[in-house]
Amino acid sequence: GVATIGVKGTVKDKGGMPIPGVNVVVKGTTNGTITDFDGNFKLDVPSNAVLTVSFIGYKSAEISVNNQRVLNIVLEEES
Repeated sequence: GVATIGVKGTVKDKGGMPIPGVNVVVKGTTNGTITDFDGNFKLDVPSNAVLTVSFIGYKSAEISVNNQRVLNIVLEEES
């Protein structure tokens, strides 16, 4: 099977401000979490997972983990 790794990361807007309450979910599963007050999250995921990152008012992003343990994610606001 695929190895599981601990991933941590931060979700910010384009101005560099952390976004709390962002949904970070392994695509196709219910395995997920939300970012804390500082925009940080931690999640155990398959090393080849794709994370769906979504928050109201922002465009959803799909992030390939590719064995990375630290992910810095920037969400773009909906126009």
